Formats: sequence, structure tokens, C-alpha cells
Amino acid sequence: MQRVYLFVISLICVLFLSACDEQQPVNKIPVGVADVPNIHHPNEQHFTSGKPSKDDLVKLKEQGVTAVINLLTDDDMNNDDQEARWAQELGLDYYRVPVGGPSDLTRASVADFDRALAATANQTTLIHCASSNRVGAMMALHAAWYDNASNEAALQTGRDYGLKSLETPVQKLLNE
Repeated sequence: MQRVYLFVISLICVLFLSACDEQQPVNKIPVGVADVPNIHHPNEQHFTSGKPSKDDLVKLKEQGVTAVINLLTDDDMNNDDQEARWAQELGLDYYRVPVGGPSDLTRASVADFDRALAATANQTTLIHCASSNRVGAMMALHAAWYDNASNEAALQTGRDYGLKSLETPVQKLLNE
């Protein structure tokens, strides 16, 4: 009888402990993509990074990425569209919204960005530039202008997505 009792208690403990298993945080970077330049994982749907290599895109696809939004300019890419070819070879949807710096942080460019976000709304998406800074800037402006986020909430969204040196120009735009 005592063995049955100990068995039942042990079983209850195991079930209790397994129920307490922590969920993986959304922003935890999967090991398989940890070496992608400036990788961030701000939410379940989005990864952000610097300029990916073909191997990086393969690794991201293995993590469930099915779309890419590229914010690099022609100059950033040395006028080479190899990334678009790689995406096509890998079966990834590919969108490009060139953003070079503060002068490209306009309502028109954010509208183009919104269309790319809408097209990838049900996909796990890599959004990238050279460092994630422009990604963060565009996400901050998008949060304010399209999602009606407060300026502080929009800036936090931007930071979550990699906003750094463009924070001051973004703040100015949010205050206009």
C-alpha cells in the first residue's frame, strides 16, 4: 500500500513539474540563427537582422521564415539583386522598400512598408537592413502612424526591432 501511495505522489509531482515548464520567450534567438548579423526576434512573427548571406536565409527558412522585407538601398547592395534571386531559389516571398537614412523616413516610404507588412501578415518574416537600425525606425513610425501607438510606445517598438542611431530623427517625426 505504501508503494502505491509513493507512486501516486511521485506521479503527481512529475505532472506538476512538467506543467510548470517555462515557455520559450518570444525574443529568444534560436541557436540555428544566432550567428546572423544583428539578429533580433522581437515577436513570434518577425526576425530582424543586418544584411543576410544566402546561408543566413537558409538558416532562417529552417526556423520557419517564409518572407523577406529588405530595406537596403541599391548602394547598400552594390546594385546587385542576388538576395532577390536567393529568396526566389528558396521559395521565400520577397519585398523591397529601400530606406537609406533619415531623409527616407517619410510617410510615403512607411506606406510602402505597410503594404509589405500587410502582404506578409500571416507569415514569419525577416525584415532587414544593414544593421536593423532602419528596420527599427520604420517599425516605430509604422506603430505610430498606422497602429496609433503613443510616441513612447512607438519608440519602444522601434528599439525592440533594432532602432539605435535613427532614434532622434524618428522622435522628431513623431513630434511633428
